[in-house]
Amino acid sequence: MIITNFLFKARYLLLCVALLGLTVHKPAYSRTYSAAVPDTVTITLADFLTLATEQSKELQARRQNVELARNTNAGARNSRILPNFTLTTAHGLIPGVKSRDDMDLPSSQLYLDPSLRNDWEDWAFFNQFEVTALQPVYTWGAIRNAIKASQAGINVSLFEFEAEEQKTKLQLFQLWQGRLLAVELDRLTTEAERTIEMAERELIKLFEEGSDEIDDADFYQFEIFKFEFEAQKEEVKRNLEVLERAWAIALGSRDSGIIYIPDERFLDPLDAVIEPLETYLAHAAVSRPELRQIEAVRDAAGFGVDAQRAQMFPALFVGATYRYAYAPNRPRQRNPFISNAANTESLTVGLGFRQNLNFLQLQNRTDRAQIQLRQAGYALEAVRDGIELEVSDKYKDAQIARTRLSSVERALDVSRNWLRQEQLDYDIGFGEIPNLIDAFTKNLELEAQQKQYIYDFNVRLARLLNAGGFRLDQFFTTNTADL
Repeated sequence: MIITNFLFKARYLLLCVALLGLTVHKPAYSRTYSAAVPDTVTITLADFLTLATEQSKELQARRQNVELARNTNAGARNSRILPNFTLTTAHGLIPGVKSRDDMDLPSSQLYLDPSLRNDWEDWAFFNQFEVTALQPVYTWGAIRNAIKASQAGINVSLFEFEAEEQKTKLQLFQLWQGRLLAVELDRLTTEAERTIEMAERELIKLFEEGSDEIDDADFYQFEIFKFEFEAQKEEVKRNLEVLERAWAIALGSRDSGIIYIPDERFLDPLDAVIEPLETYLAHAAVSRPELRQIEAVRDAAGFGVDAQRAQMFPALFVGATYRYAYAPNRPRQRNPFISNAANTESLTVGLGFRQNLNFLQLQNRTDRAQIQLRQAGYALEAVRDGIELEVSDKYKDAQIARTRLSSVERALDVSRNWLRQEQLDYDIGFGEIPNLIDAFTKNLELEAQQKQYIYDFNVRLARLLNAGGFRLDQFFTTNTADL
């Protein structure tokens, strides 16, 4: 039956509309902003990506890893100048001294009195200060390589952050495309609703005219279909609400009362030429942040091996110690061979060597650093292979999406010609309403397919660009046809 065929194709349209639910991705995170109406602000894709990434708490947390790496590097650099520079003080009460034999000796010669004892009736405050400084002169490259390793650590954190940032922007782009797809499917749903109303009127008209093309079963099927359509229409509405909430979370506008809407009202395919696979592979080999991150890990491991190996040799340093102690009831002894710890002043400066004699432990640390270096080398090769496979896979997906979109666009052109012909025939009185309904339904079905395929193509192309190491924010602010 003609009406049954209409119901089957209309259900296919609803399945396409239901695919809207698959476009809602986790909110990542997006200033322009020309007000369209009060509390409604339009925003471009470039600004959406910028503002949302600024709002991303995950990116803010990862940015702290970069700051920690810079702090570590600053500590390594500061170790070149007086890495050991300490001040130690001591304070308390101390008894004086007296002679039991009452020997008449100058205060500077009291150490000659064999009967000198503590005077427990004479107390005074005792203060002592000791400053120790140690300056490396030559460490066989230990400090230099430690600084280089920490600098490579900064690069590791920076490239890790860049990789996460690009991942977030890809999710944001999908969220942007999902919002445009939601608008398009909502429009198609409205058109489908008008088609259903028209089909119902014509169905009733044919039944009242006693047409033998329909029977009671057609009415029952149509009523069931209308209830199913209402459920699908409600799903589209709820999906739109979820997308709007996701945008508010991404842009941090939940409490501001501002509603952001995209400056684009239609979902169109990206104006970009898919270059040969080798173009993306070559660009990924030099631009992917994950690859550069592992290269920085390998560099850090290499500097770590040199730094650990330097620990096997004695380090030359200059040391200095200044000590001052004073107690008013304890006279200072000037004899260089006699020291009064409670009242003295001394300065010691000299060269020295420092050597860790636990050579087995030192060798173990060096072996560990070499293992880490080999591990980084293997990881680098694994990442290169993984990136090549990822780029090839995303390239295949983009090519398939482009072919599928091209096919449905050609089919949609045929469908539009068919619909125009049926409308023309119906207007001049030669057409049949079931044929017009069938043509209109097929056109809606193909339009829904086209919008879904446009979304798939745009998202898969963005994934290909991301896999190839292209920055999406730069891609959307330049001539895409040149990439």
